[in-house]
Amino acid sequence: MPPPSRTPSPHVWRWMGAFIGLVLATYPIVAADRLYLDDIWRSMYGEPGWTSNARPLADVVMLALNQGSRVVELAPLPLWLGLAGVATMLVALRQAFVEFSYGHAWLAMSLLVLQPFFLQNLSYQFDALPMALAVSCAGLALAVGMRASPGKGVMLSAIGLFASLCFYQAAVSVYFVLLAFHALLSLATHGTLQWRRHVGLLAAGAVTLLGYKLISGWWLAGGYSLSHSQMAAPATLPMHIVDNTLTFWRYAARTLAGAPWWGLSATALLALTGLLLGTLRPSQAKRPLAWPWRLLLMVVILLLLPLGSLGIMAALEDPLWRPRTFIGFGALCAGSLFCAVATCEHYGWRRFGVSMLILILGGATVIAYAYGNAQGSQKAFEESVSRQLVDDLRRFEASGPLVVFGTLPLSQSAHNTVRAFPVLKKLMGSYLDNGYWWGYQNLYRLGLPQRYEFNGDQALRDAFANHCTSLEPLLERGWYTLYRWQDATFVALDEGCRQDTSNP
Repeated sequence: MPPPSRTPSPHVWRWMGAFIGLVLATYPIVAADRLYLDDIWRSMYGEPGWTSNARPLADVVMLALNQGSRVVELAPLPLWLGLAGVATMLVALRQAFVEFSYGHAWLAMSLLVLQPFFLQNLSYQFDALPMALAVSCAGLALAVGMRASPGKGVMLSAIGLFASLCFYQAAVSVYFVLLAFHALLSLATHGTLQWRRHVGLLAAGAVTLLGYKLISGWWLAGGYSLSHSQMAAPATLPMHIVDNTLTFWRYAARTLAGAPWWGLSATALLALTGLLLGTLRPSQAKRPLAWPWRLLLMVVILLLLPLGSLGIMAALEDPLWRPRTFIGFGALCAGSLFCAVATCEHYGWRRFGVSMLILILGGATVIAYAYGNAQGSQKAFEESVSRQLVDDLRRFEASGPLVVFGTLPLSQSAHNTVRAFPVLKKLMGSYLDNGYWWGYQNLYRLGLPQRYEFNGDQALRDAFANHCTSLEPLLERGWYTLYRWQDATFVALDEGCRQDTSNP
């Protein structure tokens, strides 16, 4: 008997290629090494706290990774482990969609994470792993449902989708959007749906969502979590979902203005053309539906697809409008690019399809590099000013309220990047901001004495704004001026309250 081959299977090579590609595409975010929002809190206190947001599996995975009851800074390990999960999902999705494309179209699924709105998720040093696992579980839930026997597939899909919800709720959109694209491609290829699978997986997803909603109330705690988990009133729900969805698409068109928006629009148009032509004349039809029914099904699914941009978030009374929640948009981009490339392959335009993949994924990588480098530039500038401020405050014997008045601007490099890519304006920000709680936490992390207390009293800020030009400053620096007034210490970043900006 000949010895068994030790050559890795094609799936292993695909996984290695996908993982290495994702690591290289996100390298500048790792190099920036900037703590992002609640990373600041967790780096100081090591408290996980994801269960109170109804994300218990995030707590479980991060505590297991940290081998104890506290989480510590392990970057970039959480991000790389998350990308390993994403690479696994990409290979599995290739198998689920292989009947529609044997070529390179599966690489389009990289847009699930390599898209502008998901860059915020990748920036977290603690939360990147749970968020990436949420996307991976949602994609794997669909892939398993399509590959396993119908009964087993439905059960495994429900388990995977429930796990995704317990990692990060917004990722559930990936499952439903990719299911919709699979149904559209089935219409365009076979002239009918895979009724048992598609309807079964849709029902499994709906039941899993309902079950999670009922159970999540056991975990939710705190005003923030409770306020952002309340559903809109049933009577207003349909229009509420439509209004939120329209708001998102206006937001996306505005923030992705320029090449990103036009590139995605052209991709969606080509995908729509391919789906329409395929639905009219399916290439592998055996027992197709009559063409009016095929078109009707296609139109219904296409009309529902834009709702996937927000997914379940659109049904909330007060959805969290942050780029990190717009994971469904990445699924729409990924599905559209897959359909466009598959259309090119079907009509013999293979090189054009590969060129489109390179252009879109390359553009997404360019934005990721610009964002990562801007983060690094902003961190260096901001930490330099913050450390000087902490040193100055430590020399004073003052205590009590500390009020940061105004906003430290972006570094020149970050500002230039934001002008080139408007979407990054929603992702970039200064921690030294007027009333921004994370800015105070960052100052504490850098050594600010606890005798200085965070103060968010708007009346005190308004009173200071009316008097600051007549007050005698304690200290003047190039980027800020310190004042002492009404038993509070003020850090004036606003030039209107800075007496002299020339003294470095």
